[in-house]
Amino acid sequence: MELVDMSQPQRLSPMDLYIATDAIGPHRMPLLLNRPDRRVIFVQNHHALTQQPLVDWSQLSHIRCLTVSEYSRRVLLEGGWFSDVAMVPPGVDTSMFRPSTGPRHHRIAYMPRKWPALAERLRAHHEGIVDWIAIDGATETETAEILAGSTIFLNLGRNEGFGLPPLEAMASGCLVCGFAGQGTGDYATSENGFWAAEGDIPGCLDAIAAAVAAIAEPDRAERMIRAGIATAQRYSLTAFEGAMAAYVRSVL
Repeated sequence: MELVDMSQPQRLSPMDLYIATDAIGPHRMPLLLNRPDRRVIFVQNHHALTQQPLVDWSQLSHIRCLTVSEYSRRVLLEGGWFSDVAMVPPGVDTSMFRPSTGPRHHRIAYMPRKWPALAERLRAHHEGIVDWIAIDGATETETAEILAGSTIFLNLGRNEGFGLPPLEAMASGCLVCGFAGQGTGDYATSENGFWAAEGDIPGCLDAIAAAVAAIAEPDRAERMIRAGIATAQRYSLTAFEGAMAAYVRSVL
């Protein structure tokens, strides 16, 4: 199977599978509408559709859709965006994100990008109790190193189609806490982390406090960390590649 970059001039045959993303512009509409059935719209985040006012999605609702979580699948089906929606979750690179063999710093790693003001508010509330380290503008390798060297990861994601960072933190051996909403709810459980509903700030503060307290109980922390690693392994790149290959075969 050959992959081609549609940002460059290409000639598509009727037998080619054309995959458009949720970032398409109106200039892609004729190509999608005039092709035979070998076409798929990939929706990485269901919120992206409402941010594309120039695209008339109602004209595309009969086209197959592929998304990344059961939550997004339900939103797309129940909201009438598409009538045929399949789901293949993304994969975690467990060769990159894995527990460190060296010492860990007792600190909370977090990504402030989606909620910077709240990140600082939460950090200030726990200042002096535990160290914090922001992951912002880091490369994938740098992110993996920070996670592998930290005891706790705080998830500040919101409006997630899936939410990969908590899984990467689990794979790295962090105890995970924070918000579990929308797509993150596909895998967040009381066994693999301390979770609060998305936007529940008091609940998030409690989740952080619970994670910090759990680190002082090695047996309890180890059980949760192992549950997190097992969760991440279910979303390995091998699992992703197998599921994606099966999906592509099903639409060809």
